Amino acid sequence: MSQPGQNQREPRIAVWIICGLCLTAGVWIWQNFGRDSGQPVAALQPPRSRVHALGRLEPAGTVLQLAAESGNEGAVVAELLIREGDDVEAGAVLAVLDNHLRRTAALNEAQAKLESAEAKLQQTKAGAKAGDIEAQQAAVNLTDEQAKVAKRDLERARELHQKKALEDERLDVKKWEYERLLLEHRRASGLLESIREIRATDVVVAEKEIAIARAAVARAEADLKSSELRAAAAGRILKIHTHPGERIGDRGVIEMGDVQHMQAVAEVFEADIALLDIGMPAEVLMDGSGDRIQGTIREIGNLVARKIVLTNDPVSDTDARVVEVRIQLDAAQLHKVARLSNARVEVFIDLTRQDVESSQITDRGPR
Repeated sequence: MSQPGQNQREPRIAVWIICGLCLTAGVWIWQNFGRDSGQPVAALQPPRSRVHALGRLEPAGTVLQLAAESGNEGAVVAELLIREGDDVEAGAVLAVLDNHLRRTAALNEAQAKLESAEAKLQQTKAGAKAGDIEAQQAAVNLTDEQAKVAKRDLERARELHQKKALEDERLDVKKWEYERLLLEHRRASGLLESIREIRATDVVVAEKEIAIARAAVARAEADLKSSELRAAAAGRILKIHTHPGERIGDRGVIEMGDVQHMQAVAEVFEADIALLDIGMPAEVLMDGSGDRIQGTIREIGNLVARKIVLTNDPVSDTDARVVEVRIQLDAAQLHKVARLSNARVEVFIDLTRQDVESSQITDRGPR
């Protein structure tokens, strides 16, 4: 007959045996189907269908901050020719600086000097005036006639001297007068040739003076251009930072952008960039209105940086590393976002398909 203590221990032993068998079976299953298969546990998870990111709206080509050109340190805005919200063409004058009048005067002076140098070259090529040449020719003719008269007087004096009718001193005077007139004739003839001659060296000097004057005009034109603030591209004036009478600061004078071609800039976590490709469809959710706008990936950035657009969650990862991805928005819906530059949006990128129109995107950007 069995003891009561023995009856109580038998079920416990059976339970321990069953637990040991289960543990052994579990280890065997893990060794054969888990470790030996070489498949990580993450591979059993279903593939992702989309990437979510925060972002902002931005004009195509980003927002331009226009400031004065180099060489205008400390310049003051004299006049604004636009207002916020105006649409301008590329190259349009937006503002005039306080040094515009001085540089306009400097340009006028340089142009006047150029005209003077050009006139001097024409004068050099034309030679002496006709009146000066005619007067010098008359002087040559006069000295020639005087030399002829002096020569006849010298010949008569020599005849008289041979007949002992003229003293030696008088003969010497006639010789000196004749030789002096010959020298005068030679000098007048040389001066006439000098007046008529157009020397190549004089022309070269005049041409060099013109080149110097033209360089001065080019510099004055560049200085005058830098005293005007011009639109670097066509777009809309978004913000005016510096008004007439104010000195230009670090923010520049004007912010402008091409709002007719707005884009969404999504800040995608660097770990998700490998999943993206040019042409993938995306959906942009407007935080303010709740509108949804369709688009496609147009450009994937090359730089990993910190997040700019933050969530409302105070414990969110503000130091996360992200890459900017530009989303080309549907053209039919661009009118909804023309005035919403820098508005915060949410972007959902579909990883399951790629638009057939992606091959038509010319600005493909890096992948």
